[in-house]
Amino acid sequence: MKSDFVVTAPQVGTAASPSQAGSADGSVAKHHEVLVVNRDPELRALLSRALFAAQLSSTSVTGETDALVSLKKGEYGLVIVGIESQESIDFVGRAHAQLPAVPLVAIARTATPDLVRDVLHAGAADFFFGSLDSRAFGARLATILESRDAVPRDPAAGRRPRGAGAADATEAVGARVQECGIICTSKRMRRLLEIAETIAPSDSTVLIQGESGTGKELFAKRIHQLSNRSSRPFIEVNCGALPENLLESQLFGHEKGSFTGAVQRQVGLFEIADQGTLFLDEVGETSLDMQVKLLRVLQFREFRRIGGNQVVKVDVRVIAATNRDLKTQVEKGEFRSDLYYRLNVISLEVPPLRDRLEEIPELVEMFADRVARERNVARKRFTEEAIVQLKRYRWTGNVRELENAVERLLLLSKGEAVEAADLEEHLGVSSDVQASSPFLSSMSLDEVKRIHIANVLHENEGNKMKTARILKINVKTLYNLMRKLEIQ
Repeated sequence: MKSDFVVTAPQVGTAASPSQAGSADGSVAKHHEVLVVNRDPELRALLSRALFAAQLSSTSVTGETDALVSLKKGEYGLVIVGIESQESIDFVGRAHAQLPAVPLVAIARTATPDLVRDVLHAGAADFFFGSLDSRAFGARLATILESRDAVPRDPAAGRRPRGAGAADATEAVGARVQECGIICTSKRMRRLLEIAETIAPSDSTVLIQGESGTGKELFAKRIHQLSNRSSRPFIEVNCGALPENLLESQLFGHEKGSFTGAVQRQVGLFEIADQGTLFLDEVGETSLDMQVKLLRVLQFREFRRIGGNQVVKVDVRVIAATNRDLKTQVEKGEFRSDLYYRLNVISLEVPPLRDRLEEIPELVEMFADRVARERNVARKRFTEEAIVQLKRYRWTGNVRELENAVERLLLLSKGEAVEAADLEEHLGVSSDVQASSPFLSSMSLDEVKRIHIANVLHENEGNKMKTARILKINVKTLYNLMRKLEIQ
C-alpha cells in the first residue's frame, strides 16, 4: 500500500499528550505499548513518528500471525492495523474475537463508506484515513487507552478478567440505554451503538438506514449527544411529511413577498441548526429538484433563501435517515447518485425487530414504565407467557408497533398483570402464531433468502464455513449467493 499520509507533529513547547503513561521518569507503562501491524515500510515509519510525538512507544510487525502471537502474550495495550485488503479486515475480526480487551485502531490511505463500516463491524475501535495530525491522533489513542484502563484488569494475565469484563460491558450498555433510550441486548445492536458512539465526535455526514419504526431517530440523537455540537441545536425535519415547496421553505427559509402568503422573512432550519445538527428523516422521499438543492448545501455549506439574493453560510452536521433502499433508487434514477455518495459517508443500518427478538422483554419493560408515567395508569407486569407470545409475533411495524401494543395492553387489560389471553383479545395474537411465517407475504424469494442468510452469518460472527454447514450448502455456493443478493 503506497502511503500519502501527512504527519503533522506538535510544536515544541506544547503540553504533553494525555496518552503518556505516568511513571516518574516519563517512561511508558508496558500495557501502553503499541503494536503496529502493516507491510508498508513508509506507513510504518510515519506511524512511528506520530506515536513518538504522542509519547507512546511502539513495535512494528509485518506478519499478522506474529502479531497474534505477541498479542496473546499480553505485551501490548493497543494495536494499529494498516488496512490493505480483505485479509487485513479479517485479521481485525480475529484479533478482536480472541482478545476483546485489546483495542484495535485501523488506518488506511483512503476509505469508502463500505470499508469504514466493514472495519468497524469487524471490531475496530476507530478508523483513521487521509492526512494524519499527530496531536489529534495521539489524543484519540489516549482516550481509547484511558477507556480500556478504566476497566479492572487481571494483573497476572495483563488482561481484563473475562467475567468482570462482560459484566462491566453490560453495565456500561445499560447506563447508555438510560441516556439514549436504545435497547442493546443483541450483539448486533450493541455493535451498532458502539459504532455510532465512535463516529459521533467527527463532523462526518451519517446515513442511517432501516425499516420504519426501528429507532433511527434515537441513533441520530445519540450521535448528536456525543458530538462536539451537543450544546448546539438538534433540529429534525421529516422530508416525507411536507410538500416540496413547503419543505424548501422550511429548510432554507424565504424572504418577505417571495410568494403568496410570505408576509415576512422566515429563517430556515439550516440557519437555526447552525453550529449544530440537522436530522433529515425520510430523505429518500425528496424529489430530484430538492435533491439538487440539498447537494449544493452539503457541498458548499451555503444557500439562498427563497426569493433572496444573499448567500447564507452555515456550519451544520447533517444526519439523514431513510427506510428506502437508496442504492436501488439510484440505479432506477429516482435518487441522485452524487447526493447518495455525499450522504453515505458513514452508514448505519438499524436491524428490524424481527432480527432482534431477544430485546422484546427489555423493550416491553421500558415502554410499560413510560406509559404508566405519562398516561397516569397502573404499571402492570407482563407474564412470561405473554412475553413468549410477543416474541412469536411478526412486528412489521417494528419497535414503534410494539410500543403502541404495550400502551394498548396496559390500558385495556383488566387484571393486575398482562396475560397471554389479553394479547389474543386486544392484539389478535393467538397461541398458534408460532406457526406463521417469520417473513412477510409480500416478500420475494430473494428477499427471504437475503434475510435468512444474513441472519445466520450474524449469528456465527461472519464465519462462512460454519454458515455454509448450517445452510447445508458449500462455501462456494454461499459466496455466489452473497454476491447475487448483495449481502455484505
